[in-house]
Amino acid sequence: MKNEQQLLEDAQHQCDTIDIEQFTKDGKIPSEGKWYRVRIGTEYYIFLKQFVSGHEILEKAGITYVNCYWLYQKQKDCDFEKIDLQERVNLAKPGIEHFIIKSTEIFHYFVDNEPETTDLKAMTPNQILEAAGITPVKDYYLVRINADGSQQSFADTPNVPIIMVCPAVKFVSIFRGETPVS
Repeated sequence: MKNEQQLLEDAQHQCDTIDIEQFTKDGKIPSEGKWYRVRIGTEYYIFLKQFVSGHEILEKAGITYVNCYWLYQKQKDCDFEKIDLQERVNLAKPGIEHFIIKSTEIFHYFVDNEPETTDLKAMTPNQILEAAGITPVKDYYLVRINADGSQQSFADTPNVPIIMVCPAVKFVSIFRGETPVS
């Protein structure tokens, strides 16, 4: 339970909290060194400092795998501007309306422990093998190693698309061709 002093301090901070979206709509310039109420998507969050990174904004919005999302800042009368994870954002900068979060458009995955990247939202097992340089694809099939350690074989479904997800998925190629005998 909060004591009277804590309640007074909370009330003071509410008075010191700047709603940056409302300030922008009203044409006001936010003061420095305050608390900042920021809209991220459809929700509002309070930041206790003026400078925050893209990473901190995503975390505040409850994003666990920050590398799986892109953050954009909407400026008044402008398009959206992409904010990198390590980029510092000045919440007292005039003109900030809000932020939005988009799912990544680039997917990272591993085939036989080698990193691969695609901008395709779905790929067939044969496309994944070919992109990893494992040819001829008819001599191989793909197995996905799930986060819990279980495995899913695509031996019988080489042309059925697999939805690419983030964080990175691990695949293993399995040789099914004939082994030459001498």
